[in-house]
Amino acid sequence: MDNRRIKKRNRRIMIVSIVIIIILSLFSFFVKRNRSSIEEFLSTSVQTVEYYIFKKPLAFISDIFSEYHELRDVYDENKILKEKLDSYASLESDNEVMKSEIKKLKEATEIKYLPSEYQTKVAGVQTRDQTNWNDQIIIDVGSQNSIEEGMVVCDSQGMIGIVTSVNELTATVTLLTCEKPEMKIPVMIINGEQTVYGLIDSYNVNDGYLDMTLLSQVDKLEKNAKVYTSGLGGEGKSPKGIYIGKAKKLYTKSDGTTTSIRIQAAARFDDLSYVVVVKKVN
Repeated sequence: MDNRRIKKRNRRIMIVSIVIIIILSLFSFFVKRNRSSIEEFLSTSVQTVEYYIFKKPLAFISDIFSEYHELRDVYDENKILKEKLDSYASLESDNEVMKSEIKKLKEATEIKYLPSEYQTKVAGVQTRDQTNWNDQIIIDVGSQNSIEEGMVVCDSQGMIGIVTSVNELTATVTLLTCEKPEMKIPVMIINGEQTVYGLIDSYNVNDGYLDMTLLSQVDKLEKNAKVYTSGLGGEGKSPKGIYIGKAKKLYTKSDGTTTSIRIQAAARFDDLSYVVVVKKVN
């Protein structure tokens, strides 16, 4: 029994060995004949695997980062451009304001209607309160600049008011458009060959005219007769010859006895940035 088992085992080993030799021979023969095709196939397979597993994902990620940086650069450039545009718009706005201020300042220094015996001091309007818009302004010159109460204040077109209080650095100007001014302004109208005298004592808000109470007799009012300060208010009060505006209408007040004249002021009260204080030359 043992010999039979040994023989069977040896036979099996021999058969297996022969099969293995045949398989190896066939494989070796096949490899030798198709080496280039297999290598090409394997190379192509490796390249394909490498491309789809490594290169393409890496390229995709690289493209994402590249696009992100490009978008970030575009965003930064747009942000800088927007800041420059905002700065340009602000600068353009500042330039417009500056041009307007220079124009107003130039106009204030080129007053041609003042008599030669007066000097002017240019002042900026520091405060104009909404609650007292028609009544007064505060200017940025005061006693340090030799400003005194009673001095006339003008814009480039005509008289706007009178200095009514002064401190060291500023002064308060009561405007002609104040409805009920504390001070009546002595004025005169050059009515053809006649000079007519009176007092500006109020401002009519509804129709926008100054009211002048006549002190002289007048039968007929010349069209657009010019109105000036008369200088009859006493020393330092409303000096003579400051242009105010034009006489527009002669009428009788509601009491039936007082004759008045409506005056259209020449000054522009809606936009007071720079004004001039008029000082008489001694």
